[in-house]
Amino acid sequence: MKLIKIIILIISIHIFVNAQIDTAIPEKDSVSIDDLNEGLKTKIGIIARTYSDSVIVRWAVSKPAVWSICKEFGFILERAPILQNNSYGEFKSVKEGAFKPWTDDQWESYFNSRPERVDDSEIDYDVFAYLFGSSDQDVSDVKIETSTGNELQNLKDKKSKLDWQLLFAMLSANSSSNAAEGLGLRYVDKDVKFGERYVYKINLAGKSPVYILEEGLIEVKVEPYNPNFAKQDISASENEGSIGINWNANNKLSFYKIERSDDNGSTFKKLTKTPLLTMKNKSAENDSSEGYLDTLIVNYKPYIYRVYGTTSFADNVLIGEIKAMGRDRTPPEQPFVPQPEQINDNEVKIIWKMSDTPAKDLKGFYIGRDTSSSGEFKYITKLLSPTSREYIDKNFLRDASNFYLVEAVDTAGNISQSYPVYVALNDTTPPVKPEWLKGSMDSVGVVTLILKPNVEKDLMGYRILISNSPEHEFSSIIESFGNDSLDFAGITEFKDTVTLETTTPYVYYRAAALDNRYNESELSGIIAIRRPDIIAPIVPVIIDVSVTDKSVTLFFAPSTSEDVNYHVAFRRILGEEKWDSLSALGSTDTTFTDNNVKPNIMYEYSLLAVDSSGLRSEFSFSVTARPYYTGVLTAIKNLKIEYDEKKNGTILNWDYENSEGVYFVVYRAFEKTLPGRYATVKESESRIFTDEKLTSGKGNYSYAVKVFDNLGGESKMSETVNIYVK
Repeated sequence: MKLIKIIILIISIHIFVNAQIDTAIPEKDSVSIDDLNEGLKTKIGIIARTYSDSVIVRWAVSKPAVWSICKEFGFILERAPILQNNSYGEFKSVKEGAFKPWTDDQWESYFNSRPERVDDSEIDYDVFAYLFGSSDQDVSDVKIETSTGNELQNLKDKKSKLDWQLLFAMLSANSSSNAAEGLGLRYVDKDVKFGERYVYKINLAGKSPVYILEEGLIEVKVEPYNPNFAKQDISASENEGSIGINWNANNKLSFYKIERSDDNGSTFKKLTKTPLLTMKNKSAENDSSEGYLDTLIVNYKPYIYRVYGTTSFADNVLIGEIKAMGRDRTPPEQPFVPQPEQINDNEVKIIWKMSDTPAKDLKGFYIGRDTSSSGEFKYITKLLSPTSREYIDKNFLRDASNFYLVEAVDTAGNISQSYPVYVALNDTTPPVKPEWLKGSMDSVGVVTLILKPNVEKDLMGYRILISNSPEHEFSSIIESFGNDSLDFAGITEFKDTVTLETTTPYVYYRAAALDNRYNESELSGIIAIRRPDIIAPIVPVIIDVSVTDKSVTLFFAPSTSEDVNYHVAFRRILGEEKWDSLSALGSTDTTFTDNNVKPNIMYEYSLLAVDSSGLRSEFSFSVTARPYYTGVLTAIKNLKIEYDEKKNGTILNWDYENSEGVYFVVYRAFEKTLPGRYATVKESESRIFTDEKLTSGKGNYSYAVKVFDNLGGESKMSETVNIYVK
């Protein structure tokens, strides 16, 4: 039976590890000797725990092939005192010879002498240590898989067996102190003094033919051990039919065990026959939570859970204890609530419906009320009996909306709610008379009216009325309410459009407020809105114009209308249809200068005036102007030259900013000859020229560049650059 349990555990962990561990290997284009040496390096891990009179030292390796080598040579553990200046004293071996796994004879002697195991259903980690880590036993003796006959597959199988050998050897060492000693991975040092500091060093006893094993070091101070280092507050999720226990992982613990008591802590039974081992992939490395789900429970029966963690020193430490029980989490049936009814001036009746046979654990009902269907409903009743199906509300809100819902509660505290429903109250009190805040009309006859908001909570909206005389009858033109009055009650700004072609200087408005029951208030006072001026301002007159090569200046007489707000200057190229606005000028300005012009182009200019009502005058008579052209262009800058040996040519480059409509002419001279026009570079090309025709041979070449345009303009000749060609 023991062997069957071991094989089943091996297979289950094999499947779990293959599903969880990310085995992807990063690819590299090439591998150097340093890369290979780095890949062959491995460090011997070492940890220690101190007591008042002793130190326990544990060590381990992480590579399966290295573990096979370590079993052959063993480990040397040395100790040195830490001096007052924090330097190390002389290292001395803690015992003669190396720490090696026990031989078969040593294991047989141990198994014959150890006491009988109390719980034979638990895993025997000493047997694991013997099977997967002893010096005589080879993992190939444990037949997990059969050979395929394929050499490559056989190598993979061998590696897999080595992986399992290391995994179960380390698993055993962490779970049993005897297994750790039998594997040569543990030592108890009693030759120490309380309060002193020591350093331990672990090394391979021999020399690995392949791997580079780096020594492990750890410093300790001899002091009492704190068994409560892992204590924490654990939590429980009390579900229906299950209880989830959760705690935070501790990197000093290897496995976890769960115990449960169903007799209030008198006795505890193990829920985990095998320890909980969580192996996470890279994406879950930051998740520090651990948990266990107990599904073998009875609802409302209290249980006490204890969570233990196994350290690398093969002892169990208490993480935490919690009391919990499974609970009913199924809510009762949802009540159905028809629309409530106001049965008299002081009472609203709410009724609700349930199935003919409600659940036996139905405890009763609560009634909630709010002014909005999405509000936070507050109870207006104590718990009503489970047989109740109606309630009379005598404290409803008379000046606001009333929404109700019914909440069903069972004995476990589970809740279900009906949908909120609205009650229409019998209301005969109208809102107060509205008050105007302000009103205005723009230049095109759009009227803006603003009311002071009414404070009634059941306000539905407003009705706006209009007349051309305060003595005439007012007609309704706007109603600010619709099918859902709540969406329109807050609107207090209204728009209307009236004609300006009339001799009546004013238009008059009144307003009435309505509530949700269509009760209408008294009419408001009358607000008179003056129609704006619709007479356009007088046209400004351009008196004179002057030009330079870079600007055009207009001299004009501004509009003489009193309500002129500003003037606008317009320009277009002579012959084109579209005018472009250039600038807004002051109401009293008399000049305007256009600096964004080009020479030799005939422009046409005009002005208009705009009054305070936004009315525009007609365009003024236009004038034409042509900025004159000087023909002087800006010279180039930063002319540089270099020699290209591969092309046997010279390379010129320069800077030039105002490049539109120009081209560049390169002048060249050889030795003492005068410079002559040599090449042309278009404006669209780069500011660079390569001369590969050094036909004159060796000697001194001189270059200069000049700018031209198609209107006959030109720049000064640039400075001359020289280069000697050998």
